[in-house]
Amino acid sequence: MYFLKAEEIRSLDSAAIAGGTPGLVLMERAGYAAFRFLTDVFAPTSRRFLIFGGCGNNGGDAWAVARYLIQAGLHCDVALLGTASKLKGDALVQFQRLETLGQKIAGLKDPKEIAEYLSIWQGDVIVDGLTGTGFNGSANALLASAIISVNANPAKKLALDVPSGLSADGSGSRLFIKADWTVTFGQGKLITLTEGDEHMGRTEIMDIGLPLPQNAGSPFCALSLKEARKLLPKPRNDSYKHKRGHLLLLAGAPKMGGAALLAAKAASIGGAGLVTAVIPQELETAFNSALPHILTLPLSGDLEDDLNKLALLAENCTAAAAGPGLPDDEYHAAFLKALSGSPIKKQIWDAGALSIFARERFAIPEDLELVLTPHLGEFKRLMDYAPEQDDFARMKAAAELCDEMNVTVLLKGHHTVVKAPQTLPAVNLTGNPYLSTAGTGDLLTGLTGAFLAQGLTGYESAMLAAYYHGLAADLAIPYGGRTAEDFSLYLGRALSYDF
Repeated sequence: MYFLKAEEIRSLDSAAIAGGTPGLVLMERAGYAAFRFLTDVFAPTSRRFLIFGGCGNNGGDAWAVARYLIQAGLHCDVALLGTASKLKGDALVQFQRLETLGQKIAGLKDPKEIAEYLSIWQGDVIVDGLTGTGFNGSANALLASAIISVNANPAKKLALDVPSGLSADGSGSRLFIKADWTVTFGQGKLITLTEGDEHMGRTEIMDIGLPLPQNAGSPFCALSLKEARKLLPKPRNDSYKHKRGHLLLLAGAPKMGGAALLAAKAASIGGAGLVTAVIPQELETAFNSALPHILTLPLSGDLEDDLNKLALLAENCTAAAAGPGLPDDEYHAAFLKALSGSPIKKQIWDAGALSIFARERFAIPEDLELVLTPHLGEFKRLMDYAPEQDDFARMKAAAELCDEMNVTVLLKGHHTVVKAPQTLPAVNLTGNPYLSTAGTGDLLTGLTGAFLAQGLTGYESAMLAAYYHGLAADLAIPYGGRTAEDFSLYLGRALSYDF
């Protein structure tokens, strides 16, 4: 998916309709996608919703959401901003479908009525379908009252396409729905990058079947769920473990065994047929007890003997992941150098491996497809500066590291950026602040390694791992998940999630 201007989105919508997909079908897809996201990810434990829609097509999306909520047996209040006589086209059809369910719909026609309704209403979530991408101006008194009243209500807010009161191309407006999350349809909206969370809350892009833009001038791309599902490696019916890739995991230290465990667990859940953890001998018993399906290669501490063991193992592996819990010392530096020159041509380096590489600065073989996954501190050790936090500064920084070292870069942080040679930078929209805790990066390393082992490119593996790593955390949060171990329990669900 790309991040486009409102005019480009409208042209894609028109092209889909001209190509034989009725506008009502697109609206139905948008409504169902928002309903599933609302009940699966945003608010799966919520039971009382208010759908607040306007008279345009954004309202039509909202009426479809309301119908699905009611049919799912959830309590749904519905309010229309204005009068039903102004509804037309597909939005009118959706409104009439909602009425056939016997749903009572409150028509709010003046500011006082709106303020009173929203002050009394109590529930879990308000869905904003007032204006959408068609808005480009200033709010009239009726819309202004609706925005102020919605923002004053303590319920969580989900906006459809764009929070009401904002222009999809970026807006200096100070009067808009302060959404916790925005479900945007078809393609990403440029405002997500230019003004971000302050205006949109978090953003999820929903594919509703619009054609791909020709010659898009987008500064970023991003994965939608549909694209992630398509890219995800799927085992054939006649598959077996040796066909699904073998990941060598170089990780762990006597006091950092958990990092190796988390990375190995994520690699296994991510689909690698075999995972062999190269770990200190002191960790072997605990490792085999915690993860009996993971192979181990215990290291004795004799460098020459251990390097010979590594060389033999590398001959049978399709990818390598190095770094979780790995000490930055001469012994492990020798291992990383040996791994870089081994027959394994797809690798990911994180954490301790990045520290070693930043200090040693040894040459990366030209035939090695390498993924580096720095956070801002590790990036500074690699490039001697720390980029600013905004998306465009981090995109530029990731591109500089990518170009300088000819590697794929996964620059971690809010809106993780992925950049590979000759590719458009990708920004990841999944995940939440609870990923900024110990161990979550180890999960990401293992998951990326699993995708590399199954044959994906570094760019594909990094994008896909960032997406599903974040989705697992998003799925866990409503049920009390807060730690890396919690998030690991939702990786399997994330990887099988679809609608």
